[in-house]
Amino acid sequence: MRILSHLLGREGNAKQNPIVPPQAVAGSALIAVIAIMGFLASLTFAAVTMVYEQAQLWGNDISGEITIQIRPTEGVDLAFEVTRAVQLAKTVPGIQNVEPMTALEGAELLSPWLGAGLDLDELPVPRLIIVEVDGPGDIDVKELTALLEREISGVSVDDHGIWINQLKRIVNITIATGIGIFLLVLSATCLCVVFATRGAMAGNQTVISVLHFVGAMNKYIAFEFQRHFLVVGLKGGITGCFFAILFFVIGGRLLGLLEGPSGGSPFQTLFGGFSLTPLVFAGFFLVLVIVSGLTALTTRITVERYLANVE
Repeated sequence: MRILSHLLGREGNAKQNPIVPPQAVAGSALIAVIAIMGFLASLTFAAVTMVYEQAQLWGNDISGEITIQIRPTEGVDLAFEVTRAVQLAKTVPGIQNVEPMTALEGAELLSPWLGAGLDLDELPVPRLIIVEVDGPGDIDVKELTALLEREISGVSVDDHGIWINQLKRIVNITIATGIGIFLLVLSATCLCVVFATRGAMAGNQTVISVLHFVGAMNKYIAFEFQRHFLVVGLKGGITGCFFAILFFVIGGRLLGLLEGPSGGSPFQTLFGGFSLTPLVFAGFFLVLVIVSGLTALTTRITVERYLANVE
């Protein structure tokens, strides 16, 4: 019994010694690999989250507005038609506010293509009316369109449905791509753990044989390897998440220096800022749990299969 207690690391009140010595396994290399995989998985989750959140903001902004366009018609007073269209639109239920764009605002919209200082009075530029609605389903666009077409010449109504559908498709493709990359990273991590576990088993074959000789169960041996690689997975996952957070902090500072004409960087305009939101933090924690859990689970399955083949 003294020999068994010594082999299992339970002699007297001494601290239990692991059967997988850290120096016997390429622990540092595996920790580095898991850290890299955790870093990539964290960035993938964060990128998908940023795209999704910004797309939600864009979708809410677009779906909350309807644009009425009135084209100039020969012999018709365009200013009167705009005023009449505003009055008619206000009578439709579900509309919060109706605001016609001024000629100056229209010129500012066209300035990136036509240049600044252009006299738009000489061009047949349509007038736009911005309609704010209570919600996407709170207004009957067909009813509004029919009402305006009966009274106003050259009018058209755009509820931005095409843009919203395209935005949804882009978001869905981005999410699917992110999930695919995330699964590939996890698969690569599992393969690395399998090879490391097999190497550890081969390097400790003598210890395993002695444990079998004195009656140690396969479950005990599998548990020892699982515990060892769980610690390795936690160290690698924590390191990867730490560098992901550091990447976001530094990236946010750098992007803050790249201000565009409107005061924000082009990246912030597209993706809404390079910041650590609560959802991103939750994603990093989830990556840590998944990476460490998969490492332990993969190790246990690999060890049990290895021991079954040895027997």
